[in-house]
Amino acid sequence: MNMKCVMIKRVLFIVFLGGVAISGFASDTSVIVPQNIFKPTDVVTQVKTLRPVVNFWAVSGSNAVPLSMASKFITGGYISPNQMQDYESKLSETNRMGFMQDLSVLVYPIAGLTNPVEGIALQQISLGTLSLGGLTFTKDAFGIFFRGNTPYLGERKELGSNNYLQLRQRYVEFDFKLPLKVGNWKFSSTVKLSQVLDYQKAQTNALFMETDVNADSIVLGGNFYSQQTGYDFWGTGVGLQAGISAYKPVNRGYLTVNISDLGVLSVNGIQRQSRGYEWTENSLNASGELELADVNIQSVGLTGTDIKVSNWFDRQRDTVEARLNIVEGEQRGTVFAPFVASVNYGKYYLGSKIRGFRMGIQYIHMVGFIPRISGDVRWSPGGNINLTHGVSIGGFDNFDINSSVSFYAGSINNDKIMWDIYLRGIESFIVPSEFHGGGIGVQVYFPFGN
Repeated sequence: MNMKCVMIKRVLFIVFLGGVAISGFASDTSVIVPQNIFKPTDVVTQVKTLRPVVNFWAVSGSNAVPLSMASKFITGGYISPNQMQDYESKLSETNRMGFMQDLSVLVYPIAGLTNPVEGIALQQISLGTLSLGGLTFTKDAFGIFFRGNTPYLGERKELGSNNYLQLRQRYVEFDFKLPLKVGNWKFSSTVKLSQVLDYQKAQTNALFMETDVNADSIVLGGNFYSQQTGYDFWGTGVGLQAGISAYKPVNRGYLTVNISDLGVLSVNGIQRQSRGYEWTENSLNASGELELADVNIQSVGLTGTDIKVSNWFDRQRDTVEARLNIVEGEQRGTVFAPFVASVNYGKYYLGSKIRGFRMGIQYIHMVGFIPRISGDVRWSPGGNINLTHGVSIGGFDNFDINSSVSFYAGSINNDKIMWDIYLRGIESFIVPSEFHGGGIGVQVYFPFGN
C-alpha cells in the first residue's frame, strides 16, 4: 500500500515541483547575475555609451538534482524507478536548488538627459518581468515525494525541514546617476516599482512519516504550512525596491560594489494551509510553533482496490485533514523582497589578444542560495569579436563553466548594434545526467549619448 498524507504531499508538491519543474529555465537579471564586468557599458566615443535595450537571462542551479531530471519534468519523459533511486542515492542529507529568469526592455534613454554634466541624472528606464525561486530539501523528503513510501515499509523517514519560496514580478526600474563623489568613488542608484504576479511559500519542520511493515497504517508528525496566491495577470500585490552602486578606478581597472532590490512587497489574497504554526494579523511570517501529537492513520475496512492510493485518499481525505489539525485561512501582509549584494573587480588591457579579466563575489538573499564566487578572462580572436571564458562556484549550484561571445551586427543611423550571448553551466549541457544547472542569456546594446 502506498499511503501518504494528502496535505503533506500537497506541501511537498509545492516545494518540489515548484522548484524542480520550473528550475530548468531560470534567470540572472541585468542587476542580479550577469556579473560580467565586460558587459559593454564601455564608451564608444566621448559622447556615446552602449546601453542594453533588450535583456534576457534564464539560469538554474542545484547541488544535487541533475539537469536531465529537471528537464524531463518540464518537457515530459519517463524516469524509471532505477533512475529515481540513482538520483536519490546522489543526494546529500540537505540539498538546494533555485532559478531566476528576467526579461527587460529599455524605454527611456534620451539624448541630453541621460548624461548631464551636473546634478541627478535619470539615465534610463526599463520595463521587465522577473521570476525567481529557491528550495532547500532533505533526502528523505525527496524519496517520499518521488518514490512513494512503498520502498520504505517498516522505516521511519525523517522528512525534516524543507523550505521553498517563489516570486514573480512585473516592474519598472529607474536608473539614476548621482552627483555624489567620495574620493575616487562615484555612485548611481536604482528605484524599482513592482507588481507581484505570483507568491508561493512552503515550509516543513520536524516532519516525519513511518509506515507499518505490513502497510496497514502510517504515523505522521511535525509541522508544515503553505502559502499561495496563484498567478494573477493583473497583480496580487505591489512592491518598492531600491539599490545603490559605487565604483572607482583601481590600477587600470574598476572596483564595483553593488546592493540592489532592497525593499518590501505587500501581497494580498494569500491562501494558507497550516499545521502546528501560529499566525498574527497582517504578517506573512509565522509567529511561533505548537507541539502537536503525532497522528496514526489506519486503512480500516477497505478492500484491496480501495487501498490504492487514489481511492484511499478520496475516501479518507476529510478524516486525514481533520486529524492532522490543518487550519486554512486567507492572508495579506508585507515581506522583505529578495535583495542582491556583489563586489567585482575588472581590469582591462589594450593592444593585446587578452583584453582583461574579472573576479567577484555575489550574494542573493534567497532560499537555497549561497555566496557565489566567479572569475573570467576576456580575449579577442580578431575583428570585432570578443570571447569571455570563466568558472564560478556556489550560488544555487556547485560549480559552472561559463562562456560568452560579443560582436557587432547591424546598425541604425550608422550606429552599430552590439550583441552579447552568454552560456552558463556548459558542463550540464554536455553531460546532463551528472551535472546540475545551466542557463542562457542574450543582451542587445545600442549607443546612446548627447
